[in-house]
Amino acid sequence: MMPTETVESALADDATPEAPVSSRRSFLAMGAAAAGLAVASSANAQTVLIPDPRTRKPGAAGGQNLPSDGTINWHDPLLRLVRRITSGLSTAEIASARQMGFVGYLNYQLSATAIDDTAAETFATTNFPMLALPYATMVTMDSGEVSNQLMDNALYRAAFSKRQLQERMIDFWTDHFTVSLSKVGIRKAIDDREVIRPFALSKFPDLLRATSKSPAMLVYLDQNLSRFPTPNQNYAREVMELHTLGVNGGYSQTDVAELSRILTGWSVSGASFTFTRGNHDRGQNGNKVFLGRTFPPMASTATAAEMQKEGEDAIDMLVAHPSTAAYISLKMARWLLAYEPPQAVVDATAAVYLSTGGDIPSMIRTILTPTNLMASVAKSSR
Repeated sequence: MMPTETVESALADDATPEAPVSSRRSFLAMGAAAAGLAVASSANAQTVLIPDPRTRKPGAAGGQNLPSDGTINWHDPLLRLVRRITSGLSTAEIASARQMGFVGYLNYQLSATAIDDTAAETFATTNFPMLALPYATMVTMDSGEVSNQLMDNALYRAAFSKRQLQERMIDFWTDHFTVSLSKVGIRKAIDDREVIRPFALSKFPDLLRATSKSPAMLVYLDQNLSRFPTPNQNYAREVMELHTLGVNGGYSQTDVAELSRILTGWSVSGASFTFTRGNHDRGQNGNKVFLGRTFPPMASTATAAEMQKEGEDAIDMLVAHPSTAAYISLKMARWLLAYEPPQAVVDATAAVYLSTGGDIPSMIRTILTPTNLMASVAKSSR
């Protein structure tokens, strides 16, 4: 992979409003080669060849390179929009955006499942076949090759998928709900396929609920080891500090401890979520009080579903919390607009989160207005 400083410079905000731009898809293609996309991790693995964006035919996934005639004008909010929600400008992408107009193009990218992405899908299915396997089969495969295909698939789709905004948000949520590939192994491939990708442009509460039961997440943060009477606090802490409320979101160490009690029994079987009734803290040592809500002791005859619902209720409390709305809005605005976005933009986005139940497309529309884009520093891919 290219050095970090090279990647950062390619993504950095540029104060020059009309900086010349080269196609970042070319940059990503070179990065793919540097990362080893064209070589296999084992002697008998299939060789993967990445199409060269400099020679692909017009209309292929990812479009064509930009002309070098200096016509890119960052005073055009439409071009700024294309630059922000894709992995790089191309002549084909610019033409499509101009044909649709600002609102039309943004709505088009937000409706990712309606975009015909056959070329990229076919290439990914053909060259990264392990990612579609059920866990029981995947676990018998070379774990290093599964990991390679997972990373290669992400890089390829970022460069060549027509669903560019979806790929940008997949990248964002993969970072937000980070897990260590070295710790969770091929469960990360399942997490990408069944949690992050399906919910990247849906509603944040649905995404959080999915990741709260993701075996990759639960193994990464040791929730699978948490049981009464000695609960593990790792996931309880991180789901508030990193995933929802934020470090200054109004919770205490007592809330961490109480949430860890509430979540006892949440565990993993292979690559599936499971609830282990005998590991749950029913309140044998008294009430559980989380963010001001009391969870009273449960009878020994309580069902597994009733015990599990305590954790689900706590997750619902987190997604409905105003601090979650503010924290997620700030992070999304940083990703899509500017590292220090105007507070007014963050506040407006948080209000939309609360009024729409955390609808991610509605939040993106609030962030990426022509006014907000023109008020932010232009983004160059040099």
